[in-house]
Amino acid sequence: MRKKALLFISAAVLIAAVVLVVFLTTKRGDGARRGVIKPDGSSLTLIIDAGHGGEDGGAVSPSGLVESVVNLDVARRIELLAAFFGVTTVMTREREDIDYSDSAETTRERKTEDQRARLKIINNTPNAVFLSIHQNIFADESPFGAEALYAPTEGSRELALGLQELFVSSLDPENRRSAALIQDTIYLMNNISCPAVLVECAFLSNPKEEALLRTDEYKLKLATVITAGYLQNRDELSGIYGLEVSA
Repeated sequence: MRKKALLFISAAVLIAAVVLVVFLTTKRGDGARRGVIKPDGSSLTLIIDAGHGGEDGGAVSPSGLVESVVNLDVARRIELLAAFFGVTTVMTREREDIDYSDSAETTRERKTEDQRARLKIINNTPNAVFLSIHQNIFADESPFGAEALYAPTEGSRELALGLQELFVSSLDPENRRSAALIQDTIYLMNNISCPAVLVECAFLSNPKEEALLRTDEYKLKLATVITAGYLQNRDELSGIYGLEVSA
């Protein structure tokens, strides 16, 4: 399975320019979803969650890079790359703004409403695998490296281990972080029954990683590695649902 992932990464380099052009020219304001395969219950569905958004911008780097914006950028690239490989996908959000109901009057209420809406998408999607995209931050600039945090559900740990291995081998060999069980305070990851991993892609507080996150090249590389990690584990994840695995 690792060989498949490495082959995918190599192939993705060849199509990266095409993906980037599609990404930059696809208009999302009207909610259009080009090239995305809709769920029909016959295969796995990859739910891609761009963390935060709307009134919840998440972390902000010292130079002003907002986590929610980076998360959405990387998530869109994963969606487009996955479509090239026939992966059925669903996005929990497709733009930076979020429409809240009139009953959600405070920022806290709006954040809660948004989280519940995302949970509904996840729980109503057949044969789901959940990937949540985030960025890390720390009090000083020294910590670095991508990290995969897994939910306490079947298949989650294995997916996280595969992703973490690729983060080291394909992004940064100096990365000493390990896949870990997510804290029980993270709402979405602890209220779903499907395989789920939250990816902390980089540290906004680290100047080197923050600079990388400002480049299209690195964000596409992140998306490529994350998609490869999913494909590497797709057969095992299909087995959880009793679905036919790929040849």
